[in-house]
Amino acid sequence: MKKLKHIVFNIGIQKGQSPTMIKKVRLLNELSLIAIGVIIIFFITSISINSPSKITIITGCLIPVFGIILLLNYYQKFHLSQIIYCVLSLIIIGGMAISLGEVFHFQYLFIPYLGLPLIIFEEVKTRKKNTFTLLGIMVFSYLRWHFHHFEPLISTTEEIQRYSQMVIDFINLGVSLVILSIFLSENKKYINSIRDKQEQLERKNYELKHFTYICSHNLSEPLRTTSSFLQFIKKETQGPNEKFDLYFNYIHDEMKIMDQMILSLLTFSKLSHEQEFKATNLNGILSEISNEMKDIITQKNVILTYHLFPEMDVAPDLIKLLFEHLITNSIKYQSEDAIPEINITYTECDTYWQFCIADNGIGITDQNQDKIFDMFTRLHLKSEYEGIGVGLAFCKKIVEMHQGSIWFKSKQNEGSQFYFTIKKDLLLEVKSTPTPTLHYKPSQFKNV
Repeated sequence: MKKLKHIVFNIGIQKGQSPTMIKKVRLLNELSLIAIGVIIIFFITSISINSPSKITIITGCLIPVFGIILLLNYYQKFHLSQIIYCVLSLIIIGGMAISLGEVFHFQYLFIPYLGLPLIIFEEVKTRKKNTFTLLGIMVFSYLRWHFHHFEPLISTTEEIQRYSQMVIDFINLGVSLVILSIFLSENKKYINSIRDKQEQLERKNYELKHFTYICSHNLSEPLRTTSSFLQFIKKETQGPNEKFDLYFNYIHDEMKIMDQMILSLLTFSKLSHEQEFKATNLNGILSEISNEMKDIITQKNVILTYHLFPEMDVAPDLIKLLFEHLITNSIKYQSEDAIPEINITYTECDTYWQFCIADNGIGITDQNQDKIFDMFTRLHLKSEYEGIGVGLAFCKKIVEMHQGSIWFKSKQNEGSQFYFTIKKDLLLEVKSTPTPTLHYKPSQFKNV
């Protein structure tokens, strides 16, 4: 018996199917057997209480109907079998209720029916779920109207009605409990699956961070050793040699870039640990950035404007790094004789602050716009613009740590507008003040 049950429950299941599909097919097989069992119980009851022959014949003919579902599953027609199961349930319940009348309580089988679409169809099949649930409600509502305006098609005695009503109520309760049990079981499995995936993700994330830290930390030591021995070799070289000097300088420059990349990796891996959020005055942060960059601002005649910003809960060091990278990029990526103009604005929304840093730089070509937030992505030659391509990756990471998003609008030779949002926890009043125009420059040009 147990072996037969296993065979029937696994009709249509084959190797290579997804776990979700296997679960749904097995569930549909189980529900088909439940439906067949319910019809058999009512068939035996109709015989034992001497019901009219019409009821017995109709019930007997319904027994093999749900075998169609098992047959469709056997031939891998899973989606069709799901739809037909719901359609058959609607027709059979509605038809029996119309044929036998209100006293048989067939209409109350629509209560457990409403749970069928929720457990039969996949999570993505929302339209089908809603459609069949709505149909169930509509047919139930129609039956309530039908019972007040029409007589049953099949007449029965009060004794048959009483016994049949007890059997249908018992079946209704049993089916409802079974469907509720299946629904709770599926829900528990779904929650456990999400929890397991979350734990796996957290574990993989930790391993990745740890791997990045170890790699960046351990690669620094051999790089320093290589650099030292390179200097020794250069000292041992007898007499001036322009070709050797050129080679040594090239190797030294490349090693310097590699050192910057390793340092950037190390810094990036530590970003997620710096999450001390506190009320911060952004005006003070922008003032610090302006003072630190006053040399480059003066040299290039940069026009940097921003409004008075409100206090907000952020990680101050990370927000400062975010603005530094975006402002530095706006200054760096300019035409040779252009005067950089940078305007920083913000908009207060219901649950977040939205910032915009707009410039009049060289812009970003369409083919490069999909990859600028990737780590170590450079859009220009080293001879054109300095940097190793980590700045915007840092910006994206910092914004995500503030539960926001970052995006941009740009056209080549027409400038760029970088937008980012920061989740708002406290509603603070912003005082009106005139917009200051600053003319400063940093002590050194920052590589981004």
